[in-house]
Amino acid sequence: MIYLKKFFEEHKIISIEIVVCKAIESFFILLCAKFLTDLISTMNPEFFPPAILFFVLKFFAGMFEERKFSVLSVEVQKSLRKKIHEKLFDREMSGGELFTILFDTMKTLDDFFVKVAPNLVALPILLPIFLAAAAVKDFTTAIILLVTLPIAPLLLYLTGKATAEKNSRALSELQKLNGEFKEILSATVTLKIFDRINPAAKKLKAASKKSSAATLDVLKFAFVSSFMLELLTTLSIALVAVTLGLRLVSGNAEFESALFLLLITPEFFAPIRRAGTAFHILISAKESIERLKKFFAEESPESPEKIEKLLVPPEISLEKVSFVYPQKKSPALREISVKFPAGKISCIVGESGSGKTTLLKILAGLYLPTDGEIFFNDLPAKKFRRESLFEKIAYMPQSPHLFDTSLEENFSFFNLLDDKNLPELLKSLDLNFPDLSAKQKLSRGQIQRSGFIRVLLKDKSILILDEPTAGLDEITEKKFLKLLKDFSLRRTVIIASHRRPVIEIADFVVNLEVAEF
Repeated sequence: MIYLKKFFEEHKIISIEIVVCKAIESFFILLCAKFLTDLISTMNPEFFPPAILFFVLKFFAGMFEERKFSVLSVEVQKSLRKKIHEKLFDREMSGGELFTILFDTMKTLDDFFVKVAPNLVALPILLPIFLAAAAVKDFTTAIILLVTLPIAPLLLYLTGKATAEKNSRALSELQKLNGEFKEILSATVTLKIFDRINPAAKKLKAASKKSSAATLDVLKFAFVSSFMLELLTTLSIALVAVTLGLRLVSGNAEFESALFLLLITPEFFAPIRRAGTAFHILISAKESIERLKKFFAEESPESPEKIEKLLVPPEISLEKVSFVYPQKKSPALREISVKFPAGKISCIVGESGSGKTTLLKILAGLYLPTDGEIFFNDLPAKKFRRESLFEKIAYMPQSPHLFDTSLEENFSFFNLLDDKNLPELLKSLDLNFPDLSAKQKLSRGQIQRSGFIRVLLKDKSILILDEPTAGLDEITEKKFLKLLKDFSLRRTVIIASHRRPVIEIADFVVNLEVAEF
């Protein structure tokens, strides 16, 4: 299980708090069993309160441990999602692969942290403590526990390879299903026009059946292995109980010791019994970790040579840049060659479908050109570290996104931006919000202006704006453009727009034509 060991070490899953908490929980179980034994053997009610107390303390220790793993799960998923999102800019991948990694893989890891990781931590801590306690009370019983203990892990090892193979097939089928669903969903209008909805639905149904069958195979194996493990642990507990009963009848064991051992034996086997329930999750987690490892290890198309510094504001040049969307044959852009001057406002104009938005996304680094090259101050974009390039670019899409949180966090991008100029910017665009610390429903024009303010607060040397004044009235548009003009000093600004006022303030205009087929 080397892959799990490395994963645990990398994400600091086994912490001192968890180990101590698990050890304390095991001692609470032993003390609770001790006082229950004294209560039953002496019928003295004085032993009842401490037994209940230690039972409650054991319950709270388990809650604390569960909370620690839940928080850890969230932190690891956030870290992995951030790495995945950064990696997405560096490579192309199918929709099915992306959906599987972002959603199903993360869900599997969450199940791993909540159901499997606590059990893996419990095994090396609880078992030695309970085994030592059993040896102190009765050495024969401790030998029985020690001999029957390896049977369950051996069974899990034997079923592990077959389960892993079936789980890999299930993930592959699920990835295909995700890809089919995304493809059909994106082409719904075209399929409807050409009356191909029913064949597409049949194709999706067939993929769904294959995915369901593969998943059912995994569940069947998980059920059988869980049943066998449950049966083996039950027989082991029964063996201890029968042995103690016979020895009690023959007078070779004390009642108090036998009762204590009978109380802790189910707890001794409890982590192993839970391991059977969580075994298929463990196999799925292995596949998910291997999938993530492969995803992160794949080479980026960037050149190994990197240049950190970029003189600002830069001149941006495109040389025969073309772009074709995945699974499309016709190019959205064809051999575009243009220079955007440094420290100036450039406006891209053209008919709908000419590729203005696509070009802006390429300039912002969200898309990589299929062919051609982009230069910043005569240096190829591929020679820059992508993170250093992103640090200098602020991009505003046609429809800025408003997060489901307070306006203050929306403007400051969750406290990542310096918002000391926020009141002045809000005033300049006639945005009067009584309470920035609250959530508010904004109109299209307010969202548009709020997105622009967020871009300005980023204070980048390259501003890329896609139809920034769409939906604004004439007076608001004038204020918007005045603010843009003031902020454009010592910045390279590139705008896509069909609005005449926007074109008039531009220092340089690029007319983009629809790509010819």
